[in-house]
Amino acid sequence: MRPQGFSHVVITTAQTPVLGAFFAALGWRSLTVDEMPEAAAFWGVEQGETPAMRWIPPSNACEVLLLPTPQKVPVLRPKECAVTTPGGLFDINMRTVDSDWSHDFLQSHGWQPLVDPVAWRFGDIETKEGLYIQDDGIVLAVMERLQPPLPTVTFDRMSDVFNATQMVSNVDQTIAFFNYLGFERFIHHQGPLPGAGPKVLQLEHHPENTGDVHLAILHPEGRMEGSLELVEVLHHPLPQLNVPPGGGRGLRSLCLPIDDVESCYQGLVESEWSSRIIHPLAQRALPGVLSTLSFAIAAPDGGRLDVYQHTA
Repeated sequence: MRPQGFSHVVITTAQTPVLGAFFAALGWRSLTVDEMPEAAAFWGVEQGETPAMRWIPPSNACEVLLLPTPQKVPVLRPKECAVTTPGGLFDINMRTVDSDWSHDFLQSHGWQPLVDPVAWRFGDIETKEGLYIQDDGIVLAVMERLQPPLPTVTFDRMSDVFNATQMVSNVDQTIAFFNYLGFERFIHHQGPLPGAGPKVLQLEHHPENTGDVHLAILHPEGRMEGSLELVEVLHHPLPQLNVPPGGGRGLRSLCLPIDDVESCYQGLVESEWSSRIIHPLAQRALPGVLSTLSFAIAAPDGGRLDVYQHTA
């Protein structure tokens, strides 16, 4: 588990077997979650016959928690909405050693191309990136590093989840919120994405010089692993989605370990963000290391964060 950044992704899904098969094919191991009424209430799911599952990557880094929910439950982000629509958590990011291989592999495991892989350069880094979506409306960004090579490659075909993106209405406002959770901006870009970069965000058809974005990547220690990426479209903003805080199907939340969760919570209670608290600080019986003091809060555009006491 990562001591900083986000450590878990919580997914509420009607596709538990399909998503489970995807992680299993990548060598992740699974643990069945026993019936936990408190966890079901915390994440707003009905307990059914299909058990919840913890999926743990070979790196033992970021876990994915799959919580079964009926197909009739509305999705948090509609599949047809534009990529840059603010509201909720947009995607989770994984690396690949081969974009062509992963393009076929993902389609055989329930993911459909949203944006075909695009090679583009951001600063000194050349990457190839594609977006894929599945039936719960969850988007997966898959990245192949072209140049320079990654300093260390510790994964086989695809990595664990190392980053997550939120499309936001105001990057600066969202950064101010995340500062209360110990996250600081360490990558910043304002202006057009270089080269073919606009295609990744479906901005390639905007008139010339109007596809500018404000992009920031945040982490408590300035690292990419467990980081949060914020993207704001400056000249063509879209209406914000109304993301329900108490339930829904899709990319439900990110879990953030905090060294002093009580102090963090008190700071938020006394701040302008107090109205965004979904569940107050309490001791909760949740899966694995999440079974500790925790609270839930929504970021400015509705992305849910579950903040818990980090224990060694």
